[in-house]
Amino acid sequence: MADLADRSDSQRNARLPPGTRLNGIYEIDQHLSAGGMGEIYKGHEIQSGDPVAIKVLRSDLADDETALALFRKEAKALRSLHHEAIVRYYVFSDDPGIGRHYLAMEFVHGERLSDIIQRHPLAFDQVLQLQQRIAAALHEAHRNGIIHRDVSPDNILVPDGNPGRAKIIDFGIARSTRSDDTTIIGSGFAGKYNYVSPEQLGLFGGDVTAKSDIYSLGLLMAQCVAGQPINMSGTHSEILEKRRVVPDLDAIDRRFHPLLEKMLQPNPADRPDSMAAVAAWRPNPRIRPKPRRADATRDPTEEILPTAVDAAKSKSMLGRRLARGALGLILLLGILSIVFYFTISPPPPTDLQKRIVEFVNVYEGGDCFFITPERLSDDPASRDLDGLGSPGSAGKRGVFEVLNYELKRQLGFDAEIGVHEVMPKQCSAVNFLFRTRNQPGTAPRLDIITAGLKEDPPRLKGTIAEFGNRHVELLLVQDVGSVLNLKQFLVPSDANTIKFSFRIGKDDPGPPKPQLLMAVASSMPLAALNLPDDGAPAEQAFAQALTEAAERSQTLNVSAKYFMLEKVLAR
Repeated sequence: MADLADRSDSQRNARLPPGTRLNGIYEIDQHLSAGGMGEIYKGHEIQSGDPVAIKVLRSDLADDETALALFRKEAKALRSLHHEAIVRYYVFSDDPGIGRHYLAMEFVHGERLSDIIQRHPLAFDQVLQLQQRIAAALHEAHRNGIIHRDVSPDNILVPDGNPGRAKIIDFGIARSTRSDDTTIIGSGFAGKYNYVSPEQLGLFGGDVTAKSDIYSLGLLMAQCVAGQPINMSGTHSEILEKRRVVPDLDAIDRRFHPLLEKMLQPNPADRPDSMAAVAAWRPNPRIRPKPRRADATRDPTEEILPTAVDAAKSKSMLGRRLARGALGLILLLGILSIVFYFTISPPPPTDLQKRIVEFVNVYEGGDCFFITPERLSDDPASRDLDGLGSPGSAGKRGVFEVLNYELKRQLGFDAEIGVHEVMPKQCSAVNFLFRTRNQPGTAPRLDIITAGLKEDPPRLKGTIAEFGNRHVELLLVQDVGSVLNLKQFLVPSDANTIKFSFRIGKDDPGPPKPQLLMAVASSMPLAALNLPDDGAPAEQAFAQALTEAAERSQTLNVSAKYFMLEKVLAR
């Protein structure tokens, strides 16, 4: 009996071999790594063959009821999260054959961020991309009551080396199994010492909140900029002392200093209010990067502002202990032109409008979400923002409600948002708008005249303007999810204006049907948008257009108009 028991324990503790099946749903292909609570495998869904990542609860925790309860709770919470920068969780279950619980989740073909920055630092624009994407994803998690607690380069995967597609992994797994300790699981520290916040070490009350993730993300960003981590490790006493002051940022591109100084404040109360504020931050265009030169002679390109150089030098000489009061010192010295998203002073209306646009342009609301400034004026009766979303997204707890809440909380701006609900099969077009919203260049101006839609036969007219010497496509995304190219209806009017007019209506009676008209400007025509006469699935067409544009290094600038079809078109 003793031999049989030993053999059973050995099987439970052994690494799962390729071919192991879990509940007849998934099959293990290979072991990838081991983490704080589980072992990670690559596998596939047996029926479809789709790849999945499978996290199996550590064998030494398999009978730990507290760990299992935590595993189950986190799985349930994470499956409710929907954000393109968060790895999707599919199934939580247990398999009697291996005697352990597991999580099946999205498999990401990518490299760990830690491996990338070990070879070289990220470019300035890449760090900005990462900042916006990861901060927005963490904000979504925080809204759902989930704190990551282990934000580090090891826990970010970067598909194809593109930070604009980065995804966060290991949400909330390394959480305490004891109610009195939020940073320890089993006998090991949940996070990584070099990225852990002061409060995770018991400083400042030891209350681990969303602001702990802000601190860790600040250290991660600093490493991406410099190509090496800020040294926050050492003996226990050294680790604590390093977290009582803002770390030295001299090796970091000075354009990031205002943000990082705020994120890396020792006291959580002094950090940005939320990850949404971090995602919305933009560098001051007047701040120039310090040239990488061997000599230390000052060059005019180093200057922040003609009147700010001496103050900036003085600040450096005073030492890092003044970092906590840096914003106050700057204001006292009269350097009022530095743009910072966490100021408490209300900006003038024109500056407010600019900040609203910047905030909206980086805000991420998940799948099938797009928001754009429509009319920003001092008239409170004017509709300020237009949004596109899936059915129900404008509900009480919808993403547009959250957006408006953040606008009010961070900028003091109570927006009037006009939300247009699209059909589920039109979501790929909405995501296409979102993916192209911040590309260099200006979207063409698309205007439509909808009065003709009530005529018999119904007709839609409009113009496309301000596209320069670029190629323009006019696309109609129908409620059924097909996209038509309407280039045959485009008629040049003058040097930079195109007119169009065409008959359009529903095929059958019933409620009004939502339609999207899109103008796409690019330097050269895209083969992906040369569609058949009867159209193509929107999901396929837009995915191929994005891929082709990326392969050819083309910029896409897109504008869209939403309208409803009510009348049936006689055939």
